Amino acid sequence: MDRVAARINRMLIMVPLILREEGASIGELCRALDVSEKELMEDLDTLWLCGLPSYTPLDLIDRRIEGDRVYLSMADYFRRPLTVTRQEALTLLVAGRALISAGFFEEKGPLGSALEKVEGLLSEEQKGDVEDIAQRIEVELDSYSGRWWEEIEKGIEIGQNIVLEYYSYSRDEVTEREVEPFSLVWSRGHWYFLAWCHLAQDTRLFRLDRIKSVEPTGHKAARSAEAEFYVPELVGEYRPGRKAHHVKLRFLGREGRRLAEEWPAAVFTDNPDGSVTVEFRTRNLTWLSNYLLKFGDRFQIESPGELEVMVKEKVTELLGVYGRDES
Repeated sequence: MDRVAARINRMLIMVPLILREEGASIGELCRALDVSEKELMEDLDTLWLCGLPSYTPLDLIDRRIEGDRVYLSMADYFRRPLTVTRQEALTLLVAGRALISAGFFEEKGPLGSALEKVEGLLSEEQKGDVEDIAQRIEVELDSYSGRWWEEIEKGIEIGQNIVLEYYSYSRDEVTEREVEPFSLVWSRGHWYFLAWCHLAQDTRLFRLDRIKSVEPTGHKAARSAEAEFYVPELVGEYRPGRKAHHVKLRFLGREGRRLAEEWPAAVFTDNPDGSVTVEFRTRNLTWLSNYLLKFGDRFQIESPGELEVMVKEKVTELLGVYGRDES
């Protein structure tokens, strides 16, 4: 087994050993895994960057070291081995083989290797059925298929403005706007289009999977990306301005710390009861009210009051769709 494979295997074994309320001691881990303390610390540093797609801070494993003990959180999905039914195995194989056939993944890559292991659960007849079904599936991933890639790249190359029909998540509306193209950027699992927006009279980041249409204008771009555009380290609202709302949230667990990492200007405070207070500023509360729904009842809104009203209205609306009330 090569060094990388051995290390991955060791880290997979390590997580269940630490995922206990009392954690695990450094010495105990070194003995169980047959590694030096230096190797163990290197593995723990790497583990901090592991998690589930789309690998945002909320999806990554959190580890902390207190004295001689190591503790993990945000990793409950590794607490016990994953088991799948035969039907689930068939579904995974069909989807995986279809993606490989469509050219999104290599046959001999990590996905292909994982599928080979899953195939061990099936009979020869079932394997043949999987291949037959997978070949008849047409795969289209709009977010990553480069649907607008050619038109945007042409605009960047020749310095020509583009008209976008774009869905704004923060305002929950589709708008048409003329932009001066700068570049394409990959961040946090998504492709973004960097441009000067004539509608906003400012630089903007447009997520490719929210673009509805792209049309060339014939207008020559007047701005230089180097002169006009500052790329933030994290994609998000990074210049809220003086008219922004002051947002103060209280999370019942460590998710608040994760949330704070998504905004460069956010400030968090660990409270004695184990909760985390997060404070930051934003110009628009619509996107935030949508975003907070994912946390269920694990947070409280301390300010502003209108954000609390917006979240309650959205919850009521969602429950109404499913024929339920807030009680």
